Amino acid sequence: MSKESIILFGGSFDPPHLGHMVVAQWVADALSAPVRFLPAGNHPCKDNVGSGDERLEMLKIATHGNPSFIVDEYEYNLGKVNYTVDTLERYSREFSVSREELYFVVGSDSLRDFSTWRDPQGIAQRATLLAFAREATDWKELLLPLKHLEAKIIICNAPIIQISSTLIRERVRQGLSVRYLVPPGVEEYIAEMGLYREGI
Repeated sequence: MSKESIILFGGSFDPPHLGHMVVAQWVADALSAPVRFLPAGNHPCKDNVGSGDERLEMLKIATHGNPSFIVDEYEYNLGKVNYTVDTLERYSREFSVSREELYFVVGSDSLRDFSTWRDPQGIAQRATLLAFAREATDWKELLLPLKHLEAKIIICNAPIIQISSTLIRERVRQGLSVRYLVPPGVEEYIAEMGLYREGI
């Protein structure tokens, strides 16, 4: 594997959970390269519940001490909506990496909506997609509509962990424990800051 390989894992991480961490570690090990987490400042498709500062801090807590994880604050600091194709264009230009050296981690649920993303052709041209299953997935059926893009897609066989940030926020709102769903430091931060408790 090229020493120049770059793995990008974008999202709102509201909050980051063990599903994120397992997939990231899995691909880092598989490709012998660190994973760069890209917390969105203003996610194009989501209204974040946690503030930007809180989401960034939780991600730093979740990744702390793991040499395979890097928190890249570029998108977060832009202060505007940023699209995946823009991020990939920046990386391919600034780091002079080809599609074979630039990887973008994407869940099967997001891949299902890939055609609705900003410039899916541009994404496919700039990066190899590392796809992981969020649920039982018929990959042949899922990938067929994307064939015309001539995308390079590698299926990551990480364990299917059906944890979502939505589930965690809902449990907190209900006063239920999120232990074993998020890294311990994130659990403590959520409690300390009183996050996601609206409606209790």
